[in-house]
Amino acid sequence: MYLALHVELKEYRAIKKVPKAASDYEQFLKEALLLKRLRHPGIPIVYDVFDDSQYSYLIEEYLEGDSLYDLVNKRGPLNQETAIQYGIQICDLIHYLHSAEEIPILYLDLQPRNLIVCHGQVKLLDFDHSDTETGSNEASSRYGTPGYIAPEQRHRGQLGVYTDIYQIGAVMRYLLTGRSEQEVPVPDEFGRLSAVIRKCLRQHGEERYASALELREELQRLCSNTECISQSQSPPLIIALAGTRHGVGVTHLAVGLSVFLNQSGYLTLYEEANHSNDVRTMAINLDICPDSYGIYTIFGLPMRPLYGQAVSLKACRYPVIVRDYGTDISALEKTAGEISSVWLVKEGKWWAKQTQIEEDFCILYNFMLPGALKRKEGGGAAGRSYRAPMFENPFRPGEEASSFYGELVSKQLNLCQQQKRGRLWNCFKKRWSKRS
Repeated sequence: MYLALHVELKEYRAIKKVPKAASDYEQFLKEALLLKRLRHPGIPIVYDVFDDSQYSYLIEEYLEGDSLYDLVNKRGPLNQETAIQYGIQICDLIHYLHSAEEIPILYLDLQPRNLIVCHGQVKLLDFDHSDTETGSNEASSRYGTPGYIAPEQRHRGQLGVYTDIYQIGAVMRYLLTGRSEQEVPVPDEFGRLSAVIRKCLRQHGEERYASALELREELQRLCSNTECISQSQSPPLIIALAGTRHGVGVTHLAVGLSVFLNQSGYLTLYEEANHSNDVRTMAINLDICPDSYGIYTIFGLPMRPLYGQAVSLKACRYPVIVRDYGTDISALEKTAGEISSVWLVKEGKWWAKQTQIEEDFCILYNFMLPGALKRKEGGGAAGRSYRAPMFENPFRPGEEASSFYGELVSKQLNLCQQQKRGRLWNCFKKRWSKRS
């Protein structure tokens, strides 16, 4: 597999190159023809298939993100709410395959390395072993990944949609336990979710869920009961930052907050809502191109620059957005209805006059000496004023900055709950309280 750059469009492409003499060449052709027939936001787009005298090439959409394996390997087992959300998206993908044609297409190798999270959207890779239900049962050999292979795959039984259902259960077991061994039991601590996964993993196909759609509906009911921040159903939780004047460090603090939330396990997008053009400038200096969503990934942080109204991009799902308005308070006011919390950044001059607009916002004083904040107590922003620490690199906030962001988020959660600012903040608080 190669990563290539489309010179004219300035977009990355993934190129799969297979020798015509390779033993799996026929399988490669079957995969290419299958992918050309499929159209789903969770399946990579195939742009072209061509060959020369020695090789064949499959050119497809390049997806940037972490596989579910990498997520668990880096952060440990996922919480119940996140596992349910990913499970729902996996069911959507498998249901599409099972219903896209008259004869169901079976994936047959569903495992965490083949599922990548790209801007909140779970995408399915590597269709090497996929085939129609008829073709998979007529094949002379079978494949599968240890820990996820269904009993009928191991014992040459009849394959069907229930085979993929088993593998969905095995993937969800991995998300919750971090283990993939076939004999790993599903912990009882997840209640109804544990029972759902056990049903997926039953030995006989007819005892499992009848379809991926039925399983999805069961997971959706669980998602509704857990009051989680749904990436597919609820609007995002938007934290807006704006400054009273240029040079007070709004972007610095917004980037640092975005990095901190991502490191804390909350999928967060930094969104530029000002005309600084900082995101594109950083990307140009680092020779980074945007993906098909118009998002640049800079030092691991997904960042979306300000686009004009004429630009149409694919939608992506982020449960949390940190929006940087710079000094454009008027733009902030126009979108106030969709914002969950506003943080106003001020310079640290103790003699600076307080304005009327500050009374409704959380105030962040930047470039202020320790102890100077006491001078600000007693005003309309009393109890909502904070001194931001100095930290050099916003993409690596450091211990002091992370401690500051953690305290700030916790206090804002309590404040929003007191002011009854809606379900999203309450759901966020519920998950925040569980973090390690």
